This record gives sequence, structure tokens and C-alpha cells, in this order.
Amino acid sequence: MTPTFSIAIEWENARFAELARTRRMLRELRRQLIELSPPPSAPEISFLYDRRSIDGEMVERVVAEEFRPGETPAVTRIVPTDRLTYYRQKNLGAAEAHGDIVIFLDCDVVPEPGWLAAMLEGFKDPDVAAVGGETYVELAGVCSRAFALFWFFNLRDDAEALTPASFFHANNVAFRRSVFMGRGFPDLPIYRGQCTLLGEQLRAEGLGLYRQTAARVAHPIPLSLGYFIARALHNGRDTVIVEETLRRYDRRRWRTLRRGYRARLAHAFEQVKRHGKDVGLTGPGAVAALAVAVSYFTLQAIGEAVTLVNPRAIARLAPL
Repeated sequence: MTPTFSIAIEWENARFAELARTRRMLRELRRQLIELSPPPSAPEISFLYDRRSIDGEMVERVVAEEFRPGETPAVTRIVPTDRLTYYRQKNLGAAEAHGDIVIFLDCDVVPEPGWLAAMLEGFKDPDVAAVGGETYVELAGVCSRAFALFWFFNLRDDAEALTPASFFHANNVAFRRSVFMGRGFPDLPIYRGQCTLLGEQLRAEGLGLYRQTAARVAHPIPLSLGYFIARALHNGRDTVIVEETLRRYDRRRWRTLRRGYRARLAHAFEQVKRHGKDVGLTGPGAVAALAVAVSYFTLQAIGEAVTLVNPRAIARLAPL
């Protein structure tokens, strides 16, 4: 029997992505809800947004157009929030959910067919506490092909397996709600990285965190130069704060920064060498991809260096 489940979808990333992506996500989600074996009760889908930065009327209009009443087997809720950012929206979505399973999906990722069924399949095993899906960069040009090679996500492949994991991406993950509510995403003054900390907590507690490669979603790259720069700088700031929270940042912090920078560059070169052809990059395209990677990681290193001197500077200089 399909377990009861709720889906929490933040609308914060809509600030940095095209609305057409969100519509694609909603249409695919609606199709999968319709084809899924009926759960014991209609699933809840909560759409959470911050009133300061997102037009609530737009959210209501888009949801109403894509999830027409009576045509989608789900209960939808629009949840405006006051000054709640990405992870706080997810925590609120879980707190207000009622399903046995709570699924977190971002507004800018597009699920592949079979995503929802694959996410729920793992919870048939009572030892599974959380299931992270597989997020990959959608290929749509040289820049996206470069990001596919060096950014946070694995390259897309056709593997379909449920395997133990130590990490997940918050844009594509599901938890037993009882497990999540006892922990939640930690409330830290960082842009991203709370998922790393929660993953470490689950691992330390011996709770079953798994990776489901069949639950694939496509992720966009930064669409503007400004966001590219700010994202990389915040990536550096987040790295310092997360690693120091986990006490993994070496006592000699500048040496740690240099080693990390060199390791990331070496990884990018190796990825382009080994997998450039897999994403359609050869010759000038491969050189361009390396230039994108070097630019991003250099900005990330600058973000780390600035944060080591002043932990609050990046948040002030490049607000997101």
C-alpha cells in the first residue's frame, strides 16, 4: 500500500529561475500523482513562500492553473510566510504536514517520470528513515554542460538502485515525518549547507539515510552573472561555517582553504578530461567549461577567505 505522504514545495528559488520551469515541475508532478496507486488519503501539497520577495497572487494563479480543482488527486495549500528563508520554509512545511512521509521538492527542479513512485518505494523497508533522490544539471548549452561536470550534483545516469548514503540534496528528498520532526534542518545563518549537517546527524545516529538513483530531477544553472557570482561567494562562506560547525576545518585554516581550492580545481580538470565527451564537450567547449569551473571555484575561494576574516561580510556584500 502507498504510504500517506505530504509534499512541501518552497517558492524561494523562483527568484532565480524561469517561471516556465516551475510550471513544468507542477505539470509533471500532477501527472505522477494521477498515475500513482491511490494512497489511503489524498496527499497534501504545500506551497510556501516569503511575502517580502514573492508575489502571492502569482503563486495562487499558477497553482490554480496547473492543479485545477477536481482534476488532481491532492489537497493543495498556499502558505505565505514572513521572512522565512529556504530551509525555514521546509521546516514549516514539515511541521504542518500530516502524511507519514514528507517529501521536499524545489520549485525549480523538474522530476523525471517515475520520480514520485521511486521516492516512496524505499519506505516499504521499515529501516529506511530518509531517501535522497538523484539531482543532476539539465544540459542546455556550454555553461550548463560545464556545471554538470563540476557543480554539486552527479552526472545523470540510468542507474536505478536504493543504496546507503551519507548525504542528500534538500531539493529532492523524503523523510519519515516522525524522524524529521525530531531534528529538522538546523537554523544557521548560511545560504545552503544545512542539508550537510542534517545528513551528518542522521549518520551519527545510525538512522537509515538512503540514495534512490531512480528518483531523478533536473536542476538549472545560475541564469545571470550576478547570481553566478553571489552563489559562488556564498558557497565559500557556507563551506567555512559548515566545516567549522562539524569541526572538520583544520586548525591552520588558510592551509585548509588552499588545499580545498586546489582539490576542487583538480577535480574539475579530471571531470572535463574523463566525462567531457559524455556531456557533449570537446575542443573549445572543454576549454570554455574549464574556464567556467576555474571562475566559480576562484570566487568560492574568495568567499572562504573573506569569511575567515569577517564571517558576515559576504552576506552583506552579496545578499541572496
